[in-house]
Amino acid sequence: MDAVVWILRTLFRRDDRGRKRKRDLSLCEEDPPKRRRDDRAQPQEEMAAFLRVFEDKYYWMFLACDDCMKISDKYLLAMVLVYFRRAGLHTEKYRKNFFPALFLANQMEEELPFRWQIYPWALGNTWMDNTEVLFQHRDQLLHRMGFKAWVDRTTCDLVMAEAPSHWAWTRERQPDHSLAIPMFRMDKEDFIISDTRFKHPYCILLCPEEGQYSSHGFPAGFPHWGGFPVLRVAVPSS
Repeated sequence: MDAVVWILRTLFRRDDRGRKRKRDLSLCEEDPPKRRRDDRAQPQEEMAAFLRVFEDKYYWMFLACDDCMKISDKYLLAMVLVYFRRAGLHTEKYRKNFFPALFLANQMEEELPFRWQIYPWALGNTWMDNTEVLFQHRDQLLHRMGFKAWVDRTTCDLVMAEAPSHWAWTRERQPDHSLAIPMFRMDKEDFIISDTRFKHPYCILLCPEEGQYSSHGFPAGFPHWGGFPVLRVAVPSS
């Protein structure tokens, strides 16, 4: 009984003037349609903010390392923006939520477990001990979307048509990187996580203030990808 009373007092606590007021809702508890109404960003502003994420060195390198587009082809990237819009995210939250949204998109669309390659980029070298952090961010995003995670191809095409000339929409995956190739014919090298710029990926979710670069793109004369060290980690079995 005491617990019930405590809950009721928490939900309807009084302010200094004696009026009852409801408990303030967290971001995850807010009504998603209300958040979307309150978000002043227009579609073109959302698209511009989304594409600016790829100008960030760290995310640029992530896409460059996925040169076969196994986990970040144009349709998966388009799904990420669809998720952001459904969740009513403000544009300044796009960077922090990029990897959780991309992980969710891979879970929805891909049958091969290449999505595990997102872990070290999102969580850094301690990713094996912090996978729950990525799951928590994914679940919060999913809740904000009202659990509407399925995106059809037409919706993705419409998103890409908003900025058809951007290079992100040229990330076309080759047909041989699909489930059409039996698993027993795949080489273990197909499941290697590589990082051609850093041995120790920064932790975007755990330490965003330290791991996030400024979004000014690459400086003039930035070196090519060849010849940099490669990080190899074991892919979890489940």
